[in-house]
Amino acid sequence: MQKIHTGTCLLNRNHGITVVPKQGFHRANQKPYAGSQTNKSLFERTRDDSLWIMDIWQQLVPVNDTNLYCERAGTGDALVLVHGGGGDRRYWDKQFLELSEQFDVIRYDLRGYGKSDMPTEGKAYRHEDDLQGLLQALGVSTADIAGYSLGCQIVVDAYTLYPELFRSIIAVGPYVSGHSSPAGDQLFGGYAACAETFCAAGAVAAAKGFVSISAFNPAHIQPKARANVQEICEDYTWWWANHNDPMENVSPAAVETLTNINVPLLTITAEHDAAVCREVAELLARDVPGNKRLDIAGATHFMLLEQPAEFNRGLVEFLRSRT
Repeated sequence: MQKIHTGTCLLNRNHGITVVPKQGFHRANQKPYAGSQTNKSLFERTRDDSLWIMDIWQQLVPVNDTNLYCERAGTGDALVLVHGGGGDRRYWDKQFLELSEQFDVIRYDLRGYGKSDMPTEGKAYRHEDDLQGLLQALGVSTADIAGYSLGCQIVVDAYTLYPELFRSIIAVGPYVSGHSSPAGDQLFGGYAACAETFCAAGAVAAAKGFVSISAFNPAHIQPKARANVQEICEDYTWWWANHNDPMENVSPAAVETLTNINVPLLTITAEHDAAVCREVAELLARDVPGNKRLDIAGATHFMLLEQPAEFNRGLVEFLRSRT
């Protein structure tokens, strides 16, 4: 395991996360940037301040003959955040530090995304195996695992292969492998069009197209969230658009095995989520007994950036009640 950086993480609640390098690392050492009462939570202590300060752990972790970029903060039960397509771990910017006040939060870039290595043509891999390998490398035997969009597909498929890793599943903007519908065709068609735009006109044009995909109900995307998503997407490599991606799918598809899920499951969707994601939310409600669901009013597929307070509150309530 190669540690590539440690630093103090400053979070401006309006503008996201900045890492300031420093000497040494103490992952559990958390203190307010400005504040006084030490018997209150970090959020309470800094309610009137613009910045939080927290130490985070950043690594390139060797996993399955590749290197996955990983960030970790907080103590307690492990909570893993798996990001969606067209971006990277920063989709979780509004959750990462706040949730690390109560949990050992781990987020990472999938193979082919963000700061992780790109795939190697002709060398087969599965994101689900990478997730299992990452947790093994980090010494995490079981976790609550949240997957957003593409990340949800990966998490649910990983449960099929490695159920022992899971204390619970959090399915955000949900999709599962094997589900097919006209609404899904609409979303994936828009995604493919963005890849073509990337090849023809570059990253900025592709990112603008991404936040305009009709399946995302772009008229309802909040302006700040739109800007955040577009900025994240501008850094996406679209590697698979110019290469033969050797990624392999899990078999059988999750849509055939949902009834086998026997850990607590929370589905988080939104009023204006992509139609295919709302379809999958209904599948999960039908096929996974006892699952819980949070519908966020007024939000879109980018709900975790648009309504973070409601999102985080619902997630924490679920995690506190799952046992």
